[in-house]
Amino acid sequence: MKPTVKKLSTLAIAGAMTVGLLAGCGNAETNENGTPKANDTAANETSKQEKVVVDFWSIWDPGNGNGKLLADAAAKFNSENLDTEIVVSGQGGYDGVAEKLEAALVAKKPPVIAQIEESFIARYSPVAADLSKYVSKATIDNYIDGLTVSSIVDGVFKAAPLNRSTPILYLNADLLAKAGLSKEGPKTWDELYEFAKKMAKPDQGIYGFSGHWDSDAWFWESALYSYGGEVVNEDGSEAAFDNDKGSKIVELWQKMSNEKVMLNPYSSQGNVSDIVKQNFVDGKVGMILDSVGSMGPLLKDQSKFKVQVAYQPAGEKNSIVTGGANMIILDSATEEQKKAAGKFLEYLASDEFVVNFYKTSGYFATTKSSLETKEVKDLFAEHPQFKVAIDQLQFAHKRPWQKNWRAMYTSIVDDLNGAMVDTKSDAKAIIHTADVKAQKIMDDNK
Repeated sequence: MKPTVKKLSTLAIAGAMTVGLLAGCGNAETNENGTPKANDTAANETSKQEKVVVDFWSIWDPGNGNGKLLADAAAKFNSENLDTEIVVSGQGGYDGVAEKLEAALVAKKPPVIAQIEESFIARYSPVAADLSKYVSKATIDNYIDGLTVSSIVDGVFKAAPLNRSTPILYLNADLLAKAGLSKEGPKTWDELYEFAKKMAKPDQGIYGFSGHWDSDAWFWESALYSYGGEVVNEDGSEAAFDNDKGSKIVELWQKMSNEKVMLNPYSSQGNVSDIVKQNFVDGKVGMILDSVGSMGPLLKDQSKFKVQVAYQPAGEKNSIVTGGANMIILDSATEEQKKAAGKFLEYLASDEFVVNFYKTSGYFATTKSSLETKEVKDLFAEHPQFKVAIDQLQFAHKRPWQKNWRAMYTSIVDDLNGAMVDTKSDAKAIIHTADVKAQKIMDDNK
């Protein structure tokens, strides 16, 4: 799941420029032998020197959470590379970055690096630099293969993984045990329904399952892939989900909600993501579908119950959507900026940063070498839940490569939300309507 950041701020790291001290002619103090004093020699030899400034537009507020991890990395990089200044600024989440990047491109004032949601690469690849010119082959080859399904456009490596994720099923181990269910969790969506029925205790306010579609229909999309469906056809010209594969998960969630075995967050006021997670943490929900990016916080405090994880349930097969953000370097930047940006991307692919970010946030470790470090092996030994998430990457499915996907999912998620507000509504009709709207968006914006 992708976090929404509302607070906008800019972190100027390490100062804007280094200015040399200028000595006045004939006014320098001298030693008794007439030679300039040491500090004046330094002043005379120091010339004004501008740093290469690299603006990095992030989805996060750099003052806290994951944004602070990124800002701290930038500060450390700047301290070790005195000729460069990475300036990290939060732009209000995935959609915030997208909106501002659109405007900046029109105004011809884009940043040097942008952190963009995985599916946006189709839209921004024409203005993204070829990263193989600025990032070493060894670094590119070191990225985990399942995370680079959305990095390559027409054979060109355009986007480097940063905070990447997939959906995963979180389980309350205590409620599983009380219901006499396998700690491995359900393997299929049909099994999830059976598990949920057995875990639910309506008289105690306990539900077997809860979930939401996310702001960009991410969880619906992932279930669609598991049922063998696709959002668009192979060339991205036609909507392809007006079928049982698109409606099955909607029908299932409506059924579970109507039977009171699923906590339906759309029946309450508030942020649906927060409602789902809070009820899980409070022990009121046995299973939730959420992002691996929630794993760090959910595993941090297991005082009430032990948290287990399992693969997202399969429909016809195991297939899960990837998500989260990649980083692009804008091709409009100067050559010096692109080189400096590439060096910073290399830094963010170092084992030091990757391991720390992985352990702290729960987002995937992005490199193969990081999985071989002692820290990660120790993490897997202590918290095998992290290893389950990595293993699930073998079933990774990239998001739609359609330049209009953002407009499409905005429309689709409105219809999906409506299906859960009125759980008696016809799921097949709702999906048909969503498909027709998506097709019109593509046809009107070719």
